[in-house]
Amino acid sequence: MEKRLPPTPHIRPALAVIEFIAIVFVTLFVCGALFFGYQIYDTAREAVVALGAPSVDGPPVISAILPPAPDPAPNIAAGERVNVLLMGTDCRPVDKGVCRTDTMLLATLDPKTYTAGVVSFPRDLWVPIPGVGESRINTANWYGAINKYPGGGPALAKKTVEYNFGRRVHYYVLIDFNGFRKAIDALGGIDINVPKAIDDPVYPTEDYRTMHIHFNAGPQHLNGEQALQYARTRYQDGDFGRNRRTIQVLLAARDKAMRLDLLPKLPALLQSMAGTFETDMKPPEIIALAQIAAKVKAENIKSGSVDQTMTVEFRASTGADVLWFDRIKVGHLIDQIIPRDAATNGQSSKVKQEAASIIVLNGTSDEQMAERTTKYLQKQGFQIYSYGNADRFDYANTVLVDYTGNKSATIAELAKIFRVEPANIRRIANIKSDVDIRVILGADWTPP
Repeated sequence: MEKRLPPTPHIRPALAVIEFIAIVFVTLFVCGALFFGYQIYDTAREAVVALGAPSVDGPPVISAILPPAPDPAPNIAAGERVNVLLMGTDCRPVDKGVCRTDTMLLATLDPKTYTAGVVSFPRDLWVPIPGVGESRINTANWYGAINKYPGGGPALAKKTVEYNFGRRVHYYVLIDFNGFRKAIDALGGIDINVPKAIDDPVYPTEDYRTMHIHFNAGPQHLNGEQALQYARTRYQDGDFGRNRRTIQVLLAARDKAMRLDLLPKLPALLQSMAGTFETDMKPPEIIALAQIAAKVKAENIKSGSVDQTMTVEFRASTGADVLWFDRIKVGHLIDQIIPRDAATNGQSSKVKQEAASIIVLNGTSDEQMAERTTKYLQKQGFQIYSYGNADRFDYANTVLVDYTGNKSATIAELAKIFRVEPANIRRIANIKSDVDIRVILGADWTPP
C-alpha cells in the first residue's frame, strides 16, 4: 500500500507566505524559468557513452537514510548564486499517495551579473540516488517520501541532483498539472503562433483515458488547459516536437508576464495558486530573489536540456527503457548554463592554466565521500565535472588516473592533497577519455 507524502514543514497556510511564494512564482516567469515543461521527456536515441553502461539488477531498495548535509543558505545580499530545483509532478485526480516528478529543471540566478539559466533533465535519466541505488531520476521524490527521508521527497530529489551534477541545490518548487493551468490562466492566457496544424486523436487525459485535441496553424490564444495540451501532445511529431513546443510555451509565458504590471495581478494569482505547489523558500529569501530576478533581461537567460547527444537508451532488467548519460558532456552543458563559483585558494598559475577536467569516484564505504570531496576540491578551484561511485568500495588507497600526460602540475597538486604515492598514479595514454583525470577515493583519505 502506498504511503502518503509526509507533510512539508516549510508550507504554511498563512496568506503572507503564499503571497511571497506567488511573487517569486511570477518572477520566475519573467526570467524564463516558470514553465516547468510538463512531460518534457527529451527523447534520446543516439549517443556515445563515455563511461560505459551500468549494471541493472532490478528495482532499487533503500539501503540507508542519510540526512542532508547542513549547508548554509546562499547570501543573496552578498551576490551569491542561487539554484532552485523546479519539479512538476505527474499527480492526477484519480491518484492517491506519492507521485513521481516527471519534470525536473535546475534554475539558477546570479545576483552579481543579473543573469539566469535553466537546465532540464529527462525523466528516464538513469542515475544513482543516494541511499537507494540506481533508478530513474523521476523516482527520487517518490523514494524520499515513502522512506521518510529527512525533508521528504523534495529533499532527496535535491540531493540526487547535487550528487549527479555537481551543483548545490538551495531550494525547490514543486507543482502539479493543476498548478500549471492556473498559473497560465492567472496571466490571462498566452499567445502562441502554431507553425503547423496539430491533430491528436489519442491525447492522454488525467483519468488515464484519451481524447481528441486539435490546434489550427497560425496565431492562437491559449488558456491554461490548452497550453498544457499543446505542450504535452506528441502524437504527431514525437518527443522532439513536444520539446520544441514546450520551449515555445515557456517563451510565450515569459513574454506575457513581462507585459503585465505584476502587482495588480497578485490577488488573482494568490487565489489561483494557493495549495497547488510547495517550496522551502522563506519569505525574506523570496522577496530578495524576486527583486533580483525582475532585473534579468531576456538576452541574459540561458537554457539547455540533457538531450540525445548526451545520452544513450538501454533496457533495464525489468524491461524498462531508460537513459544512461555521458557525465562529461552533461557536465559541459551545465558549466555553460550554471557556472561554478570560482575559488582558487592559492592554486598555482600552472594548475589554473592546465584547467584539467576531473571526475571524483567513491571507492569507500562512506556514501557521502565523493560528494564531500567534490565540494572541497571545488573550493580549491579544481574543475570537477561529476562525481559518483567507483567500480568497488574497498579501495585501501586513493588512486589518480591520468589520461592525458600533459596535466603534470594538476596531478602533482592532487597527489599532494590526497597523499598519493607514485605507485598509485596511473598514466593511461592509449585510452580515449573526455575527462583528463580520474580520482578514485580510498580508505586512506578523509576530507578536511
